[in-house]
Amino acid sequence: MPKKQTSKTDPKIPPPKMEKISVLIYCPSDFLLAGILKALEPDKRIDILTVEKGTIENFMEAIKQLKPQVILFAHLEPLPHLKEICKAIKEIIKPQIKTQLLLLGNIPSHEEIINLINAGARGYFDFNDPSQQLTEAISVVNRGEIWLPRDKMSSIMDRIISVVGRDMKEKTLDQLTPTEFQVLRLIGQGKSNEEIAKILFISKNTVRSHIKSIYSKLDTHSRLQVALYAINSALF
Repeated sequence: MPKKQTSKTDPKIPPPKMEKISVLIYCPSDFLLAGILKALEPDKRIDILTVEKGTIENFMEAIKQLKPQVILFAHLEPLPHLKEICKAIKEIIKPQIKTQLLLLGNIPSHEEIINLINAGARGYFDFNDPSQQLTEAISVVNRGEIWLPRDKMSSIMDRIISVVGRDMKEKTLDQLTPTEFQVLRLIGQGKSNEEIAKILFISKNTVRSHIKSIYSKLDTHSRLQVALYAINSALF
């Protein structure tokens, strides 16, 4: 008669590790900062590295030292040099491809938003939006996507597309190889590099090479510009 096996309790399998998002906050206003921290508190993914309330120089130094994934730059009053600040942050984070900048404030004009995105911002969170959407905005820009106020998204994107179309009207798609054309079309559909690789049966490294070539041929400098070029050219 076979010996009855005693059941053993399997060791508990630890739950999947939660992906943290490291955040650096710049906010000179204590009142405003209290609201931001309260909005972020429920989301355990958010790892606040530090809060800078002093000079822009100290803020820039903190970016260099801490290398956050997302930077929250909050301001109550319109800043005349905000575009230059965005450019300076962009220069600092160049080697850190995962660092993204999210601006918080009262929404400016469509033209100003376009200028700020071109200067390096990945999104603009309007103080009039529900505070619970702030963690969603952080997640969106951390993925490299654009965050804009939902009620103004359509009109802002229409404006961006018209600007890109005007700036690129002299360029043609004839410069692209057939595979580059397919990559461009898929970028316009919002596909990731991994998704493009699977669809075209090529490696992710090959996809990156094609994108680099597309940047050069169309004289573009970001995935957003390439996507908007594809949209404006009605490739899908």
